[in-house]
Amino acid sequence: MEIDDKRIGEMVKEWFKKTAHGEWRRLRQDPYHKIEFIVTMHFLEEYLPKHGLVLDAGAGPGRYTIELAKRGYDVVLLDLVPEMLELAKKKVRRAGVLRKVKQFVQGSVEDLSMFPNERFDAVLCLGGPLCHLLNAKQREKAAEELVRVAKKEAPIFVSVISRIGLLKSIRRVPA
Repeated sequence: MEIDDKRIGEMVKEWFKKTAHGEWRRLRQDPYHKIEFIVTMHFLEEYLPKHGLVLDAGAGPGRYTIELAKRGYDVVLLDLVPEMLELAKKKVRRAGVLRKVKQFVQGSVEDLSMFPNERFDAVLCLGGPLCHLLNAKQREKAAEELVRVAKKEAPIFVSVISRIGLLKSIRRVPA
């Protein structure tokens, strides 16, 4: 069975449109997810440069964007889903770090052509963005784009959700 990449992309958008607020709560909802956040922040604090411009690709509602902005980084938040961007804008304003978030960009990790080569001092692509690309060529293209927009020697942080982890953590969305 051939997978229609465009249809999958629309399904992903629709899912996250419905679950934007749940995604904001996800990293605080239980000990399992709190540990994910704590461990991720530990490694970001250890390996990020002392300052600079960070791309948070597939940032969702902006939980990591806000934490980095609070620590003094300038951040560009990119997400595929307009509803996630709207929620991120509200959360960023509420956190008082709007001046540190330089752009809110709707787009896919597959196509970062809106950014020049070697633009960012660090790049994040955490959680689901690469997992939602079911086609290997899409994932390769996304990886190439993440590398292209990172400055030489810039750290690139990527995480993915295992299939078992997805089954463990997925919640049913009310109709």
